Amino acid sequence: MRFNLAEEPWLPVVWLDSTGAADRRPDEVDLVTLLTKAHLIRRILGHTPPMTAALHRLVLALMHRIYGPAGEDDWGDLWQAEQLPDPAEARGDEEPRFQARWFELFDSERPFFQCPAVAQVTSSSAAKLVPHLAVGNNTTLFDHTTAADEVRLSPAEAARWLVTLQAYDPGGMKTPYAKDKSSQAAPANGMGMVLVEGSNLKETLLLNLLPYLPDEEMPRNTGAGDRPVWEADPARPEPDKRPPQGWTDLLTWPSRRVWLVPRQIGGRALVDRVVITPGTRLVGDPQDNEWMAAHRRVRTSQGRGAKGRASTPTYGPWYPVRLQEHRGVWRFSQELLLAPIGGEERHWQRPQTLDHVAGMATRGYLAPDAVYTLRVFGQQLDSKGSVIQQALEETVSAPVALLRAEFEVAGPVIGRSIELANLVGSALTQMERDHRAQFRAAASSSLDLAYWPGLSRPFDTFLEAIALALETGTSLARATQSWASAVRQIASQAAVRWAEGSPRQGRNLEVAGECYGRFADQLDAEIRTYRGYLAGLVD
Repeated sequence: MRFNLAEEPWLPVVWLDSTGAADRRPDEVDLVTLLTKAHLIRRILGHTPPMTAALHRLVLALMHRIYGPAGEDDWGDLWQAEQLPDPAEARGDEEPRFQARWFELFDSERPFFQCPAVAQVTSSSAAKLVPHLAVGNNTTLFDHTTAADEVRLSPAEAARWLVTLQAYDPGGMKTPYAKDKSSQAAPANGMGMVLVEGSNLKETLLLNLLPYLPDEEMPRNTGAGDRPVWEADPARPEPDKRPPQGWTDLLTWPSRRVWLVPRQIGGRALVDRVVITPGTRLVGDPQDNEWMAAHRRVRTSQGRGAKGRASTPTYGPWYPVRLQEHRGVWRFSQELLLAPIGGEERHWQRPQTLDHVAGMATRGYLAPDAVYTLRVFGQQLDSKGSVIQQALEETVSAPVALLRAEFEVAGPVIGRSIELANLVGSALTQMERDHRAQFRAAASSSLDLAYWPGLSRPFDTFLEAIALALETGTSLARATQSWASAVRQIASQAAVRWAEGSPRQGRNLEVAGECYGRFADQLDAEIRTYRGYLAGLVD
């Protein structure tokens, strides 16, 4: 049995000209077709957001090893070409940069992204590869798979879930190779993975393809020993820990030792058993190695210096920006989009891919008025980091004008606009909390649901308006006024629906009215303060 990922279709895609007609293109392609036809493909679309993210990371690692690019000019050549070069034609100093033999899924000695040495461990159901199937400790709400049920995956399905598992498998106890059962949550669980999306897959991949020259430590902390998992020898079966050798090593991190067990069933190769044991623990700080995520530090103090003047603030440790239920990732637009400016201690770090996009715009390869989309993927685990609670995917508008570090006013305006939304959101929460305190009622997320999701689209419009005003040298006042109006309207509607959402009478009605009145007063005050703060910045 053999299944070569460079030759067999397995990557799920959406074509630009997909019409649903009988002669439409296949929904899955091999690695070579994905690259050479990327200009005709809209996007990679996995079964879940984590799968989509993991497949993009894998393809980017492959592109780095095939195309580099060694610098901005090489990147520009790829961007301006009609299509990406055939991987088979790319050669390194001594051998081809792409060898199909690296991508054999069922090879006995070097199976793709697997560890043949764990084949002796007792295998489990292939359902262990698929997070939404209920098996073992992985109880789910809607799936009713039992230990007695037989789950059979096609080689293409098994390959997709294998790649996803290595990036997003939760931590906890696994089947041990010898004695060690403990495993760390796979690296992508700890962040919102940011993908800059263009108009087709070729653009998307190149927008996220950093200059890659390991001999000169490009990207940062990438050394000459960097290589993706398929170029390295299969890992030893025992779990270990180490820092990444570089960017492609991290993009293809072997967080688990896996062995797929295929069988011929009805004339088809199917995977119905799998071995999954603890793999390699990642050592190091994410902000020094992970370039597809934003990172931030929370201010811990603001002391007072001589003569009562404010001293330099201090900040806590670095944390990746993550997706949060109900509250949109746009609230971290400053960390996602803007490069820190000025002498103040750096307390956020945007994805390095956005530094790359900004640089390519400065070099003239990208239009200064272009607007891309940040597609942010995440997976939320329980408090122990061992059970998947939900998969998340959100988008944020990314105008190129904001990515270029040329407008010092952008940070304060965007930051204060996000703070307005946070303050009004807190006022809504306080309104409900005050009412509940009078009647000892249970907490509810209804106000969060009525308020936060409604702000996502207005904020994208706000960002694009800010970018246009900065690029054309016009006033930002209209953009900030429109944002304040959107916050007022959405918050007021949420508050009114809360007040009128259930029949109230007597004391309940009286207290609800008092709480609503206090909220309305605070809403007016917050918007007045917001406009006053920005008065000297936006005109």
